[in-house]
Amino acid sequence: MAGFGIREKNLFLYLLMYISSPFKTIGLLLLLLAFASVAQAQTLTGTVTEAGTAQPVPYVNIGIPGKTVGTVADEQGRYQLTYTGATPTDTVRLSSIGYTPRWVLLRELAASPHILLTPAAVALADVRVQAPGLFKRSSTLGNTGNSQSSTITLEATDKGAEIGTVINLRHKPTKVLSANFNMAYNRVGSLTFRVNLYRLLPNGRPSSEKLLQRDLIVTTSQTTGPVSIDLTTDQLVLDEDFFLALEWIGGADAGKVAAGLAFSASVGYRNNELYMRPTSQAAWERASAGAFLAGMQPRASFYVTALD
Repeated sequence: MAGFGIREKNLFLYLLMYISSPFKTIGLLLLLLAFASVAQAQTLTGTVTEAGTAQPVPYVNIGIPGKTVGTVADEQGRYQLTYTGATPTDTVRLSSIGYTPRWVLLRELAASPHILLTPAAVALADVRVQAPGLFKRSSTLGNTGNSQSSTITLEATDKGAEIGTVINLRHKPTKVLSANFNMAYNRVGSLTFRVNLYRLLPNGRPSSEKLLQRDLIVTTSQTTGPVSIDLTTDQLVLDEDFFLALEWIGGADAGKVAAGLAFSASVGYRNNELYMRPTSQAAWERASAGAFLAGMQPRASFYVTALD
């Protein structure tokens, strides 16, 4: 029997492809369904409640420290964590002021996503005796500019995205009276934020230790200008520089926040220790002006009023 010539071989391959194409189509559909199933499996839904009372714990930070896998529970303790790119042995941290943090392997959280947090022992505040002459001077610390043309956006991938700046004290101790965040524009609508004050690490970067002893939640539909939060009831007296941050925790999806929210900013040589992170528990990244503008760096218009 004579062998196939080139044209005959091509025709044979064409017929083979034609005959088997329905099976290939079915295989392709099954493959797409498998990919869809895997993608769907990369999100888990659960709740966080208080051990002993079963009451929901609101606005819990949930995420894999140092990775862009994180979120924040809602007011009822419900959360949805997208963990595409994570591994089953990654450790998820769940934390909230007033509760002992939990560390759970991702595979364990996926198997049992309903988490209990145990109330932590309340530390007594230091008693400070106010010496004569203390806290007589009013001061504003930080950047107060309110530009609507020079702005910086919040690069959010999920709830828990955060932006902040280092506040340097002029005199110590200092009593902090209010926190202020100049909004260049809000085209999203009602948004919920948490105000955070963090202790600094020895290298000047923000730590995970919060200086406020309560969750300070603010919901606003404000479109421009300063968002001001009263801190007088906290009696916050500090002896060290700190990191002032605003954390987005609800009110819209991440895409709308990233595209429709910006804060006033400027560039300069001082007061420009600006850091951001795209979701809860992610690593802090220092914001850059790109070409560094001959050594200048961006700075957000965040500031506090104080007595020193």
